[in-house]
Amino acid sequence: HAAPREAIEQATAEIRTHAERALAAGEYTILFLSGAPGAGKTLVGLDIVMRGATAGDAVFVTGNVPLVEVLNRALKYSYIRQVDSDIRVPTGYRRRDMHHVIDATSYKIVKAHRFLGDLTSGTHRQSDGRVLVFDEAQRTYEQGRRVNQRPLPDHEADLILALQRRSYPADGAVIVALIGHNQAINSGELGMIAWLHAAERKGWSYAISDETLGLLRPEDEPDKWRTSPLRTRLEHGHLRQSMRFYRNSAVEKWAGAVLDGQATKARGFATLLTSAKLPLFLTRNLASARAWARDNSFGGARCGLIASAQARRLAAEGLFVELKPDIASWMLAPTGDVRSSSTLETVQNQFQVQGLEMDYCIVCWDADLRREANRWAAYKFRGADWQRDSLLEVASNSYRVLLTRARKGLVLFVPRGDPSGRDETRPPEVYNGIADYLIECGAVVMD
Repeated sequence: HAAPREAIEQATAEIRTHAERALAAGEYTILFLSGAPGAGKTLVGLDIVMRGATAGDAVFVTGNVPLVEVLNRALKYSYIRQVDSDIRVPTGYRRRDMHHVIDATSYKIVKAHRFLGDLTSGTHRQSDGRVLVFDEAQRTYEQGRRVNQRPLPDHEADLILALQRRSYPADGAVIVALIGHNQAINSGELGMIAWLHAAERKGWSYAISDETLGLLRPEDEPDKWRTSPLRTRLEHGHLRQSMRFYRNSAVEKWAGAVLDGQATKARGFATLLTSAKLPLFLTRNLASARAWARDNSFGGARCGLIASAQARRLAAEGLFVELKPDIASWMLAPTGDVRSSSTLETVQNQFQVQGLEMDYCIVCWDADLRREANRWAAYKFRGADWQRDSLLEVASNSYRVLLTRARKGLVLFVPRGDPSGRDETRPPEVYNGIADYLIECGAVVMD
């Protein structure tokens, strides 16, 4: 609730009202809520699922598996702390029933692909709820993408709408789609437009704000969806202000300008952050970055190392992006526990931390996103060398996720490469080009 409380409450109330009205009338509708990283979309979604008239028939659904693991572990830890205390637990469960209750905490927060069931039979039904709140709904997959070891016979959004209508053929059903802007980090992700096309094909109505429709690309024909008879206008369907970085939205704007190649604009946002005593630091020395994070992380603050999943040559710095430590322990274990992110020994990638946040982040930048001819270029490490990658938007959005995980402070670590030239996969000029551009964008050199 660090975000402006009024915006959160207005969005929650409006979505809840539309959901209750649709269910009472037996209608099938999609409700859209969009916002920047950290704007509070997940908070609104969890509120819809956990409280109010629809809570008994609602679940929080996400394709973000690490988020499910962290939320469920947090619920378990919370219950254990209550039971172990002398405070009377209001649930009324006895101590000997504790493990049964802990196992049941996950019933409201589930993985998206579970809802697709037996895709080939066309007869599968689900009974988890008439209200499905989909987090990171823009990550819906296209037809043919392999899910549960099978290719999808239709677009994922179409399959989910068909599944809900089949499961509740006369009662009505509601999808609450939480949309993160510019966060497509996988190939085969269709974005918000997939839900609008699915609604049109499956005969569902939808409620969406003008601001959310404004996030569509021109080729997605936003005017068509704005004037459609299937549409109801939401007044509070877009959350503008981020909860992260001490409620200062400049960090999201800075990241956007950096990745859009607008150095002058980025430098302006960086100046605002510096004047607010929240500078964005840059270092070429990993030990300096770790010392900075440890010096700032006191009083229970959390810090961690994060990097792109394609940052394979960070291995030379002792950082292995393919290791994937247990994300729940990494996010929740206390300082002093070697599994904790605050130990600063292991690194998590964008797939693991999307939807999560820490107080202080060290973003480790590798040669997978580099500057060439004054533009960004994407690379993947295949075999023994870097290969040019055509999916620049995916690579940029991956770093957009990384750059927006911090609440209180951010340092960028850019390696120096191998000056001896023996390791041709780490050319100093590539890393120098990245560092020079980030400095041009207003990052403050730490040492």
